[in-house]
Parts: sequence; structure tokens; C-alpha cells
Amino acid sequence: MEYVAPDNHYLESWNDAEIKRGSYSLMQPAIRPLFDTRQFQSSLLKWSGKDVDYHKFIMKNWEETLFPTQSLYTNFKSYWEHTLQEGIFQVKDTSNNKLKFAQLDINKTLEAITQNKKSSGIELQVYEKVSIGDGSMANNPWLQEMPDPISKICWDNYLNISPKQAKEMALETGNLVLLNSKLELPVYILPGQAYNSVSVAGGYGRTICGKVGKVVGFKISHLNTSKYSSVKLEKIERRFDFAMTQTHHSMEGRAIVREANLDEYKKNPKAGNDNKHEYKNAGIYKEPEFPNHHWGLAIDLNSCVGCGACTIACQAENNVPIVGKKEVIRAHEMSWIRIDRYFSGDENKPGVVFQPVMCQHCDNAPCENVCPVAATNHSSEGLNQMIYNRCIGTRYCGNNCPYKVRRFNWFDYTNADSIPNNLHDPAGMTVDLSRMVLNPDVTIRAKGVIEKCSMCVQRIQEGKLNAKLEGRKVKDGEIKMACQQTCPSGAILFGDLNDKGSDLFKLASSDRNYHLLEEIHTLPSVSYLTKIRNKKS
Repeated sequence: MEYVAPDNHYLESWNDAEIKRGSYSLMQPAIRPLFDTRQFQSSLLKWSGKDVDYHKFIMKNWEETLFPTQSLYTNFKSYWEHTLQEGIFQVKDTSNNKLKFAQLDINKTLEAITQNKKSSGIELQVYEKVSIGDGSMANNPWLQEMPDPISKICWDNYLNISPKQAKEMALETGNLVLLNSKLELPVYILPGQAYNSVSVAGGYGRTICGKVGKVVGFKISHLNTSKYSSVKLEKIERRFDFAMTQTHHSMEGRAIVREANLDEYKKNPKAGNDNKHEYKNAGIYKEPEFPNHHWGLAIDLNSCVGCGACTIACQAENNVPIVGKKEVIRAHEMSWIRIDRYFSGDENKPGVVFQPVMCQHCDNAPCENVCPVAATNHSSEGLNQMIYNRCIGTRYCGNNCPYKVRRFNWFDYTNADSIPNNLHDPAGMTVDLSRMVLNPDVTIRAKGVIEKCSMCVQRIQEGKLNAKLEGRKVKDGEIKMACQQTCPSGAILFGDLNDKGSDLFKLASSDRNYHLLEEIHTLPSVSYLTKIRNKKS
């Protein structure tokens, strides 16, 4: 007889772990079980005759084994609640055991390197993409549609090849090649890829995966990579269409990213930002005043690592839909925040810089005065707003936006026209379970309207209401945008430009601070800090 014992999802479960010796962490459920499942540890306890749930079992174990090792708390309840809040408990290591490095035979290492150099052919490197990893995240549409930080390609893997090698083989991005007469792969020319080497991401091409990730990309798991350390490439006279969100490598004629070397910056804090454009009353309209708040953002280009976490956070927070590979190819992606990537210097050893770009919330916004139905306007707190019910989809605002940050709903992605199995429903949003990812605090947009970054206005309103209930002013740093909250390097800062004591005002007053396309006098509320490189001139 066979039995099926469905397990809880990890977000529905209690658990603990010893990450490293002496460091214990707790995991608690974020939601109630969605289905008729039971955590497998609870099943083991039940089958072994112990009538206790796993939560109580963990608590009893911690009370007996870990609670006595600390002296800060006298009762277990306080200790347990504190550990839950902190997330980790560390036991003092009283042992005298010390870690030692393994002995390395340097002669064998040099011999292996020498043999590698002697090998003819092209070296194949297999890596994991930051989005889907080893393929375990292949059925997550948010991650499939998140562009790779360097290539800006989504929904696929591909063979990275150096510019020099590509010229020798007369290859262009999108050409197909045959790897060792067995596997067809599309080529992406990657500045910085080592000559005589190629690389490809694993985790793609899964056949049993789910609706979203099934047969996406090229399967390379059957390749024995140790066998193929040296590979042969043959060009095929066919092309492949990439879903690519950025088709240019370098900036085209304007200082969109401003940078300087550390030595220059030490001598002159305005290094790289000498040509800052500052106009007063240059437009035909009176410059706006904001008596209460003037919300804004500052983005430090030195801190941004291009990971893409902000794009996923924005997608989750604001119900931004997934459109699928075919629509991305048609430049119909919906992401409210994109990360532009630029190369500089020698294409064989380039410098790379990442720049998050969202709606700039311009105080002299070119999108506002061309809307025939006043669907986009400026708030009294400096936000460029969208009134979805007014929008009739002329897209004049998108055409007039110099930053190209406005998105048009060509299809009713989130409701998918309420038709099951709709071709324009790549994420399966007609399924009730999928729809649980939607944030109830944010309006779901219908097709035929323009949408874009709202600077998380729902979070701003919540912060203001909480302050009002407590009879005080909004504190600096109290409100965080979804992208800011998720950024692992702290590159994004939100705040009130009217607050002279705020961290944002200090950054906005910095010599490194500048705005995108200052020369067209749009007066953005989003600013950037110059990239300072620590290298020789």
C-alpha cells in the first residue's frame, strides 16, 4: 500500500536550525496552512506515538538544552520571545578547538594550471544565474522575468562569449552555435568574458517544473562539464530572439552616469559632477512650492550592485504583472523600476556600473501637460500621480517622458480577461492560489491604462496616518519604499526634501548629487550620487 503525506510549505512551518556550531536560529510560520497538509516533523511525532505538535516539541527542547546556557533571562517565556524577535541565539564556545587550513601541495596546483594552459580549444564554464539558481526557482515567474544583471536578458540562458572571440568567429548577439556538434545555444557577446572561454547558466530547460518554468531555456544538465573543459563551437546560420530589456552597452552621448576616481574626488568633492546644470525659473510654468512634505529619493551609484532585488520587491508590493517572453521581446515589460547597466573602458576589461531608474516624479513633469484627460497630475507633496479611472490610454505621457519609465497595460494581465488558460496569462493569475500574491493595499490596474512608480504612496499614507493618530510629525526614516526596504546594500534612500535635518536632504545637498537629464529642466525628485571608483587613472 502507498501513502501520500503532503508537507507544509516552509512559510507555514515552525522549525529551528544550527547554521554553524553554536549559532541557533528559529523559523516561525508567516501564514496559516493553505491546504490540508501537516508538517512532516509533526507526522513523525504522531507516528512515533507522541501526541504533541512540533511547535511545543521545539519549545521544550530549547527550554531543556539551550535556555540553561544563558544568564540574561530568568524565565523561559521571556528568553523564547526575545530569541524569536532576534531570530538567532549564540552559545559561547568554551572549547579550545581551532580551525586550521588544509595543507596545500603547491606543486600539484601549478602542474594542474600548466596542463590547463596547454589544452587546446575553448574552455566551458557553467554558472548559476542570480534569479533561478540551480533551477529550483524556475517556476517563479517574477524571477524568470527578472533581467540578468549584466546581459539584461530574461526567460533564457545563453552562451556568453568574449568580443574578441565573437569577431574571430563572425558572431553577433543572437546567433546560434553548435557546441561540440551536440547542443545548439544562442550567443550573447559579453564584454569582460575571458578570451578563449565561454560560459552558460544551468538550471534551465526543465520539463517537469510547473506552468511557468516548463521548457524555458536550454537544458545543459546532460553535459558532463568535466569532459567539456575544452569545447568546439560551430556557427549556425540561424538567429534567436532574446527577451532583452536593454539593448545598448554604453551611454549614448550624455552623462547619465557620472563617475570619477577616488584620487580626483579627494582633491575635488565635485569630481565627475562639474557640469551640474542648475536653472532657476527656466520653464514657462511657475516653479511649484510644497508647504508640507516634498517626497524624494536618492540613489547611491557606489552602493548599487545591480542584484535586482528592488525590481522584485516593487513587483510584489505594487501588483506589477508578469507579461512573458513574447511581450518582453516586443518591449512591453511592465516593471516599474529597471536597473540600467553600462560598461566603460576597454571591452575586454570593462568597468561596470548599475543605475536603478524609476519614475523621477518631476516637479516640471513633461508627462502632465500632454494628458488630454488630466489622468496624470502633481500632488501637493511632490508626487507625480496616476488616476487610473481617468486614463484612456492615449500614451501621450509615455511618449513625452524622457526617462521611459511609464508602462502601458496592453492586456488585462492580472485578471487575464477572466478567461482561463488565456495566452496572455503567463503567470496563471486566473488561479485563486496565484492571486494570493496580490497586495490588497494597492489597486489592480485594468488593461488600457498607463502605470508607473507611485513612490509607494500607500506606504506614505500609512506612515502619515500613524503619525496623525499619535499626534506627531512623520519621523525621518519611518517610511520606507519597497525597493529601499529590500535593497541589500542600502543604495536607495527615501525621505522628505523639506526636512532640513533628514538624511535625504543631506544627500541632496552633497557635491556628488545630480539629476538625470538636468539640462531639460524636468526638476526630478529622484537624484543620484556619482560613482567613485578606487582605481588608478
